Amino acid sequence: MSVPQFVSAACECGYSTHSINTNENEVYTDALESDFLRLKDFNSQEDWDRQVWDTPPVGTAKWGRNHTAANVRTNPGPPAAEGGVEGSDPGLQLWVSSGVPQGGSVPSGEVATRRRDMLYGSFRAGIKYTGERGTCGAFFWQRNDNAEIDFEFLSKLYTDPSKADLLLVIHAAPEVSLDDIFRPTTVPFRPDFGYHEYRFDWIPGRITFYTDGKLIWETEKGVPSEAGGLILNHWSNGDPGWSNGPPAKDAHMEFSYVKAYFNTTSDAGYKTRCQDRSKPDAICKVPDQTSPPEPRKSTMFVSPEKGLPGQGGPAPPLPKKVTPDATCGGANGYTCLGSEHGDCCSSYGFWYVLAPGIFGFFNFYQSE
Repeated sequence: MSVPQFVSAACECGYSTHSINTNENEVYTDALESDFLRLKDFNSQEDWDRQVWDTPPVGTAKWGRNHTAANVRTNPGPPAAEGGVEGSDPGLQLWVSSGVPQGGSVPSGEVATRRRDMLYGSFRAGIKYTGERGTCGAFFWQRNDNAEIDFEFLSKLYTDPSKADLLLVIHAAPEVSLDDIFRPTTVPFRPDFGYHEYRFDWIPGRITFYTDGKLIWETEKGVPSEAGGLILNHWSNGDPGWSNGPPAKDAHMEFSYVKAYFNTTSDAGYKTRCQDRSKPDAICKVPDQTSPPEPRKSTMFVSPEKGLPGQGGPAPPLPKKVTPDATCGGANGYTCLGSEHGDCCSSYGFWYVLAPGIFGFFNFYQSE
């Protein structure tokens, strides 16, 4: 559920996320939290749309891609269930159909957020991939072909029972070197053996990738600077250089949740709903997932609409001293609120404006 407005006071001033590798904190104005473990009817939620489109073969692909509504399926299960209604682990399923496609394109599954105004943030997904060879799956943010942040999964790579390769990809302008934006990364688990959390944090000038809370790559190359939205997909087109396939059996990848904490290209009502940033529950602390998420247990959410306000705990206390010199946070603990310098000051302290007319900020506070 996307939560730009609140019926309770908790989290009305944002969400505090923790950068595990730098021990820094970022605060974002908006959240989108999707609990796919409990979703019975895809049409009952308001954050995602099934994507329906068909494209012919491109390059060395043998087949086209046909993304259909039928290949996006819910598979709910109660917290203590042995599996979802389909028998496998519960979650949103994206299917790729097996065999030679009848119409020249392989039936596949894709969903995308309705929101396309996500500008910087922390994005996380609980994913269990397929073990059927011959598909490609992805969890990514995208604006266009030259602005994209990807986790890519290729089932053809999963041959060792104790480890696997993930592909971390930044789609950037053509002049950016491929070596700087394409990173095959080995992880000590098989993505098709169980759920794991895949996370990327995107701030101006830097993108950081994690699996189960462990840093796997950080880059400052090709970093996007405009807004876009999230996409989940699973597909095959027979390309020997990428997906291979189609799979010999119908294949599905599963998503247990998506959690996104982000800024937007406008204040989206933030100034109206955030009346007192100093309240203990005004900014909610988002917990880190540092182990594989358990699909048969309740997922931790923090937004009030999930009925779990502040589950991650209150954010560290906000600084109280009004700044005398337009610097904020840091060792002095200054705040610009109530000062002659306005609501935003300092590139390294408390409040920060990205651009005129864009009320997005990060490094809201420094821990004391």
